[in-house]
Amino acid sequence: MRDILICSTCKYSATDKTGPDGRTGGETLTGHMRDAIAAKGLPLQVTSQACLWNCKRHCSVVLRDGARFSYFTGDHEPTRAQADAILEWFQMHGETEAGEVPFRQWPDRMRGHFIARIPAVKP
Repeated sequence: MRDILICSTCKYSATDKTGPDGRTGGETLTGHMRDAIAAKGLPLQVTSQACLWNCKRHCSVVLRDGARFSYFTGDHEPTRAQADAILEWFQMHGETEAGEVPFRQWPDRMRGHFIARIPAVKP
């Protein structure tokens, strides 16, 4: 199982709850992420969850994988460019055995966003 989980109630920015259109940052980023996935034709799901308890950091995203490390990230800009960077990193993640992408390969927009990595649940 691999998917991207985005906090639907996350603030739009460090200071603003909603953007110019009245949507939260999580809602906005979810829309951009769905568009980015559709543009690449990937069989990847985007789900949302109200409040991931990371309210000090806006736009929290969990990159989940049942067989590899999963990652909790935050402070994302709710933009298509950020959605593309998240997706690019997650595609590289899926090509690794354990889910460890070498730092030098990370898209610049992914640097500084990682909060925690969570080991896969082993049977």
